[in-house]
Amino acid sequence: MTRLSFRPVDPTASKPFPVANATLPYWRTEHHEIDSHRSTEDLPTECDVLIIGSGLAGASTAYFLTDDNPSPPRIVMLEAREVCSGATGRNGGHCSMGSPAFIDSVIQKHGPEAAKELFLFTAAQIYAMKHVVEKEKIDCDYMLDRFVETFLNQSDADNIKETYEAQLKAGLDYINDVDIVNPKYVEKITGIKGAKTATSVTGAQLWPYKLVSSLLARILEKGCLNLQTHTPVHSVSVSPKGISIVNTPRGSIRAGKVVFATNAYTSGILPLYADKIIPTKGTNSHISVPKDTKFPPPHLNFTYGITYEPPQTRDYLIPRPDGGVICGGAKHTFYDAKELWWGNFDDSTLFPMASTRDHFETVMQDNFVGWEKSGAKVDRIWTGIMGNTADSFPHVGQVPGQPNHFILAGFNGSGMSMIFLTAKGVAKMVRDDVAFEESGIPRLFKTTESRLKLEVKP
Repeated sequence: MTRLSFRPVDPTASKPFPVANATLPYWRTEHHEIDSHRSTEDLPTECDVLIIGSGLAGASTAYFLTDDNPSPPRIVMLEAREVCSGATGRNGGHCSMGSPAFIDSVIQKHGPEAAKELFLFTAAQIYAMKHVVEKEKIDCDYMLDRFVETFLNQSDADNIKETYEAQLKAGLDYINDVDIVNPKYVEKITGIKGAKTATSVTGAQLWPYKLVSSLLARILEKGCLNLQTHTPVHSVSVSPKGISIVNTPRGSIRAGKVVFATNAYTSGILPLYADKIIPTKGTNSHISVPKDTKFPPPHLNFTYGITYEPPQTRDYLIPRPDGGVICGGAKHTFYDAKELWWGNFDDSTLFPMASTRDHFETVMQDNFVGWEKSGAKVDRIWTGIMGNTADSFPHVGQVPGQPNHFILAGFNGSGMSMIFLTAKGVAKMVRDDVAFEESGIPRLFKTTESRLKLEVKP
């Protein structure tokens, strides 16, 4: 295994590319042996399928291309930095089903059938990942839980109750997993001070980097994957004979089919998606409690979203089995400085305002009963890059006008709830030459010419 680095791409460049010296997230503090793996010293000259990106999207696609396949394709995976060093290695480590507000927004824009399809798809992710984790015996802290979305604003609480009751009245049986916590007991049940109401849905938490790196290690053991880290793709072209030429600083590879699992960085190498998948910068933290604290806080049995007063101020919090907490969000501290987050693909720096870290430093003491004197504090803070689209759905399927190119990118910060089975569907399209409509992927995800005409706004 060779460990090398690449010449960093200028973060001020107009096209989004992964930058060097990215901030170190909690999830990447325990490196797998394949973290900077190169299967061969030189790049292969050709392959059947080339996957760009080694996050959950790329790794899952590779897994489903090879799982239970007696004649797997020759796969090359190219990663600009280390394994799982992009959005998957920087997120909250959680996935959940859709909330009543999410369901309602889809119903209003696309109808109840589309909403049902999407809700059941996100629900299925949770169990599909659980199955593969158990099948492959992957140690990644995978655990089912209840995700509790809590509202501290009475107007929000009233609206969510009204929305949920309307969905029940309409006979939307697919929301049976959703629950509304009785306002009379919500503060005691959730442990959140001043909570007015909360919704509850099935979710799962995990260590995403460990899932991805372990999946890739299993595929490498089969001998059908050539993984090349520290190998950024600079461009993809097509020869007169229809063969894709993938160009890197280390040479070019001829590929029968190319999968763009590149999320926020897609337009850097696929110009068709310029201004259609926009990089947006977010921040996350890990909070720990001192071992010698005199006031140990209660263990939290749920994972959380908290919408504060005023509205539109929201965090997500994922209590870890060891007592630490992942907390992401704090967007209200940098939202007005649009140039710091919209269109920004530099995850090598933190947000400059002190209020961002200050928010994370006291979020547990300010909001959770019994945490006031815990001494909880931030021990790691990092940034990550998400890919936003005009309609908040990812672009998935065959790239319009490019028969042998496939995409799954632009997950709007919700990739953990969508990627795994999306990748399974893309793998089916690549492996079995089936149409998008036979892939099992929700109709709203299909990348089309009409969707590419939509304008993406903050």
